[in-house]
Amino acid sequence: MDVGVWSAGPVPDRDRPAGPATLVLPPAAAEPARAGFPWIASTAPVAAAIAIWAITGSAFALVFAALGPVVAFATMLDARRIGARARRRALADRADAIARLRIEVEARHATERDAAWRRSPSARAAVDRAVPMWRHAAPPPIVVGRGPVASELRLDGVAVDDADTALVDDTARLDGAPVRVDVRHGIGFVGDPVLARAAARAVLVQCADAVGPAELALQVPDRDWEWATVLPHRRGGPPSPTLVVHEPSRTTRLDGPDAAGARQRAAFRIAVARDPAALPPGIGSVLHLASPRTGVLHRTARRPIEVEPELLAVAEASAWAARLEQAARRAGLAGPDRDLPRRVPFSSLPLPATARPGDRTRLPAVVGIADDGPVELELTSGPHALVAGTTGSGKSEFLLAWITSLALAHPPDRVAFLLVDFKGGAAFAPVASLPHVTGIVTDLDDTQAARAVASLRAEVRHRELVLRAAGARDLATLPDGIELPRLVVVVDEFQAMVERFPELGDVIADLAARGRSLGVHLVLASQRPNGVVREQVMANCGIRVSLRVLQRADSLAVVGTDGAALLEPGRPGLGIADGGDGRRIRFQSAIADEEAIEAVASCHAEAAPPRRPWLDPLPELVTLDTVDAVLAHGRSGARGIAGRGADDGEAILLGVVDEPDRQRRSPAAWRPAHDGPLIVLGTPHSGRSGLLAAIARQVEARHGLSSVLRVEGSRSAVWDALEASGGIDAGAGRPALVVLDDLDTRFASWPDEYRLAALLRVEELLRISRRSGVAVAASAVRSNGMGAGIRDGFTTTAFLRHASRSDLVHAGGAGTHWGAHEPPGSGQWRGLRAQFLHSDLRPDAAEHPIEPVAFDGLEIAAVASATPEADATALRAHLPGAEVIRLGSTPGTAVQAMDALESVAAGSGTESHAIRLIVGDAEDWAANWSLAHAARSRATIVVHGGHAEFRSLARATALPPLLDDPTAQCWIAHPEHAPARRAWLTR
Repeated sequence: MDVGVWSAGPVPDRDRPAGPATLVLPPAAAEPARAGFPWIASTAPVAAAIAIWAITGSAFALVFAALGPVVAFATMLDARRIGARARRRALADRADAIARLRIEVEARHATERDAAWRRSPSARAAVDRAVPMWRHAAPPPIVVGRGPVASELRLDGVAVDDADTALVDDTARLDGAPVRVDVRHGIGFVGDPVLARAAARAVLVQCADAVGPAELALQVPDRDWEWATVLPHRRGGPPSPTLVVHEPSRTTRLDGPDAAGARQRAAFRIAVARDPAALPPGIGSVLHLASPRTGVLHRTARRPIEVEPELLAVAEASAWAARLEQAARRAGLAGPDRDLPRRVPFSSLPLPATARPGDRTRLPAVVGIADDGPVELELTSGPHALVAGTTGSGKSEFLLAWITSLALAHPPDRVAFLLVDFKGGAAFAPVASLPHVTGIVTDLDDTQAARAVASLRAEVRHRELVLRAAGARDLATLPDGIELPRLVVVVDEFQAMVERFPELGDVIADLAARGRSLGVHLVLASQRPNGVVREQVMANCGIRVSLRVLQRADSLAVVGTDGAALLEPGRPGLGIADGGDGRRIRFQSAIADEEAIEAVASCHAEAAPPRRPWLDPLPELVTLDTVDAVLAHGRSGARGIAGRGADDGEAILLGVVDEPDRQRRSPAAWRPAHDGPLIVLGTPHSGRSGLLAAIARQVEARHGLSSVLRVEGSRSAVWDALEASGGIDAGAGRPALVVLDDLDTRFASWPDEYRLAALLRVEELLRISRRSGVAVAASAVRSNGMGAGIRDGFTTTAFLRHASRSDLVHAGGAGTHWGAHEPPGSGQWRGLRAQFLHSDLRPDAAEHPIEPVAFDGLEIAAVASATPEADATALRAHLPGAEVIRLGSTPGTAVQAMDALESVAAGSGTESHAIRLIVGDAEDWAANWSLAHAARSRATIVVHGGHAEFRSLARATALPPLLDDPTAQCWIAHPEHAPARRAWLTR
């Protein structure tokens, strides 16, 4: 019979036993069921005997009837025998199940006991361990001995007998387990003083092993506790919980600068007494020691239990304390440095003892105070540094102190700083005034990250070229006449930077590998560098500084000890430093205040600023008035503008190009004769019109105001400008520049025939522009809305902001330079990021008023109108003496109109009518084609309507001038003259 078990839930702790936390007793063996009387078996022989007798007539057959009672009795005996045997088998099975259950309970108890001892190691385990744990902020529950405790294992089911009850009780009790008490409530040991001190000694060792010296202070009696005085835990230092050992026959001395506070902070007490009455009040747990193997533990509100006490000899504790002191010294947590000042003014620091003026080989700086004096870090021996520290540890203040100290000891021609702050720029703002600072990089986005990568790689190439040209192996051997300061790149929040921009991590790794010879040094600061800084970078960071961190692993990864995780909280600037020689020291960082930084800056006020390896991003606005200053700002890196300048007489300046990979800015210049027509692509409000205006201003400044033909204004003005551009190939009087803004939408609302003609005119203009020497600059939102002929005619493109990255790539731009929130004028020129010029738009020039249509002096006019009835009425009102013939209004009007035309041709006009006007719509003139033919050669043609009316009467192949409003304007064409635009009659 198997024992059923079920789980009460998972136990997440790896030190807890696996499997169910509850077992089940096997059920009691069932009593055999009492068999009933076998009536059928009893009566069957009787019935059979009677049947045989009735058939055979033999009375002898009735003898078989006696078999019924015999069979019944035998059946009952057999049932009792079978039930008894089943009962014995069930009892045996249950006994076997109980035995297996007892073995399971013992195994579970053994596992639980081992796990309990792993979770709560004894003082003996602490003494045997090579290094202390120091992972608790306060003493955890402490083991005072070995004894029975409540087990996590439970046994369910119904107990059948006393043995079952005993098994249930045994299961709920775990013997030989660590018996723990809470030190916060105090622990007392009563009995023979030797035994009591041995037990108290074990508790003190456990407390000092669990809690680091930065978290716990110890106060012990003068006598019999001398072994504990070498422990690294503070005695009366800065505010920390204090563990006090109290013994009535001994004096517990509270000394140090904060003795009064230590008495108030004596939250944890260990008391030793021969008699319980001698214990101080308020002790929560008391262990009465009868012998080295037995004791009784009394705890508040709990029943006493027998305990085998945990004892530790003086020799064992003394040897352990000495090892603990050595471990603390290796971690920088022992010795006189416990009395380091909480604040170190920068003005109190001396100059580096190893600093020599003009020395290229060294870069020492004093950053703080240790127990043996000033802390000097030599960056060239690193050649890079790794700084760790959690929020509030003083990491940024330490970086400021290091930067300021380097600036104080070395002029700008020997050291320069590039500061990268991923927190928004506030950290390095105090040192921005130092002449050594070549740039502060903040608020990196994707674009700025790409600039950072390009700039740093360009700096590497520049330094390689300088060293190669000088024949120097490294910066230390560079001749004094060549200016190349050491560059210190300080990165705050390095972890956040590389997580967002992994490509910067590649550059940092390259600098870490090659920086020593090139004179480039990295100072990488992070809250948690463990697992973030690459191994090859860590290997080159010989200087390690860790202020307080939260995880032991971070402290171990940076300074090789967990001491930085045990530093006192609330004390910024306190840290552990390894200057590259493997010797760890505990120090207090200096504070570089505003006055100290200003004093350092004034010391080098006359020094020339160092070469900038990092140019600021392009300004958001560049005008013709400011472009020279913007370009000059980029010359420090490039020693001049590369290529042909924008002032060579041919080029037109478009803006400023950012070239971080060459550490310079250069002009974006358009040379129409060489580059061909220019198209500016960008969304509305991206700066297209401002750039075209800047281009036009430059051409006007060179060639005069009349040298620019602007295709702008009303539809009629644009049409006339396009018509004028048709003669630019003739030579004289041609403009130097034609400007077409909004080219893709300029003709969208025009009639189809005019839109097609305009596009053909633009296409022709682009084709002849180079031959004629006329520059063409246009703008559009997208190029695919202009037609293939025009799109192919523009051979040079300036890209401004686009609505999406895909739109920019489709237009031919580089998607890496796309930004959704770029300012107007920001874009790209020939694959490089650029800020294009902006100029205020010229006020719209007043257009010449259109002459009204004049009928004075005319003998006859043919009028094609879209609204003939209304126009006929208007003509009669405007010309009271005129004869107005309305075609189709009555029969014979066509004959009347033909007679009028013939009479004018014959010179037989009457004096009664000053003018004759023949008015009809397109259908009227189409129906009277002979009349229309005669009118074209004999009359002045006036068209008030659209192109359909014009074609019906004029029959001209060329388009007439485009009208702004066909209802308010008309065309007039005298015989043998081209049509002209006129204003229609005012009503």
